[in-house]
Amino acid sequence: MNKRLITGIITATACGYLLWHYLTPVEIVAVHDGNTLLVKHFPFFKSQQIAWWESNKSLIKKKYGIPHKDRNGYYTVYILDFGEGYRREQGTDGDANLLCFDDMTVMARCIDKRPLMSLGSAPNAVMYYD
Repeated sequence: MNKRLITGIITATACGYLLWHYLTPVEIVAVHDGNTLLVKHFPFFKSQQIAWWESNKSLIKKKYGIPHKDRNGYYTVYILDFGEGYRREQGTDGDANLLCFDDMTVMARCIDKRPLMSLGSAPNAVMYYD
């Protein structure tokens, strides 16, 4: 009886978390370097990530100017997990896992490298999602 109860609680908790994550909208926290979006609550599955991009790309273009094509017509957009937020470089080997943004003047200008998705396009080519 106790094993069933514990299994039921664990299953209900896991399902609740997945449902919460699925229903929580993606939040764009910051934009850097004209091609990098820092987000929270990004979908788990690639199909949902692509669907999110397709349904929001015009809004992102209008609000942030992303994607921005270079003079040859190429563009790449990087979407990274904002995680625990910005932090400072420590000057140690642990900084190798940090991505720092030169467009910020404050000391806490780095995030942990957690890429979620990249996408891009080129003239006469199919858009790619990675």
